[in-house]
Amino acid sequence: MSTIKKLLISLSAITVLTILIIFIYSFNRTFLNDEYLIGNTTGNIYNGGLFCESNGKIYFSNDNDDGSLYVMNSDTSNIKKIHDDKAAYINVDENYIYYLRANNTRENQTANVLMFSNTGIYRINHSGKKLKLISSNPGSFVTVKGNHVYYQNYDVEEGLYLYRNQTDGAFPRQLIKEAVIPSVFIDNRMYYTGVNENRNINYYDLSSFTSGTYIEGDFAYPIFFGQYIYYIDPSNNYTINRMNLDGTDRLVIVNERCSTFNITNSGKYLYYQVDDLDNSRIGRIDLMTMESEPLLDGHHKQIHVTNNYVFFKDFNNLNTYIMPADENVKIGTFNPPSLGEK
Repeated sequence: MSTIKKLLISLSAITVLTILIIFIYSFNRTFLNDEYLIGNTTGNIYNGGLFCESNGKIYFSNDNDDGSLYVMNSDTSNIKKIHDDKAAYINVDENYIYYLRANNTRENQTANVLMFSNTGIYRINHSGKKLKLISSNPGSFVTVKGNHVYYQNYDVEEGLYLYRNQTDGAFPRQLIKEAVIPSVFIDNRMYYTGVNENRNINYYDLSSFTSGTYIEGDFAYPIFFGQYIYYIDPSNNYTINRMNLDGTDRLVIVNERCSTFNITNSGKYLYYQVDDLDNSRIGRIDLMTMESEPLLDGHHKQIHVTNNYVFFKDFNNLNTYIMPADENVKIGTFNPPSLGEK
């Protein structure tokens, strides 16, 4: 065999081996995020994380297909199915979708007989492939920040505590022995309301793994937006309030008993659900003028916002509603198709 032929065979072998190594590396690697990436908005996580917008796409749990994971354009066109899993607490980064698998709550469980677990936290790529387990235990309030997944983790022996994993599922770590909601991240701190000993707004330093009190009071579901913190005050009939970032100038802005709220991405409107027997309704308040208006009577829940829309459900899960986020009131029914098994 000639020297040239031997050289060509050697080069071919090296090329094939190199391609194989690159393929194996690319297949198994986890693409990293900017440390300041947040996978979904605070308000959406509080409301179940059923809608999440990223890069002109809305990822959502489709009630017409038993909660399966879907995606559509930001104008609600071009609806596609990603996976059969019933998804909640959806978070999205440049490469992956993270969600809580809630197949134990599906009406039709037969499609998931072959799945080894009906619950847990999972990651999948945008094309619906390479499903990866993050945590096998039941969880809730999943939030991605940078290269970590934060979540409430339930353990039969330990209870419901706050944990985090890397986005590849490695290095699970217990952070706080309380069922706190990991939803507000600013710089390298997580802000949360206490559960066991107090209901202050506390902070948790993500570098030193130490915590402290940020603002004393009685708070629920705080949303940091602009120069204010918006929150529900359990000690004042669950009214919606706001205060400065340092806790001063506390003001009641919805003086009725409310169960949930959310703020549009522009900061123009705050949408809320009033729970007052026959006077229950969805409403919104203009955060510039402080003028409020009723939108739809009845009992509703899970208010989600994207750049252009607000989505919410009736209490019995019979309908999902959609309306423009920052324009005149025009409420319709969000009725995406069911595209069958994926």
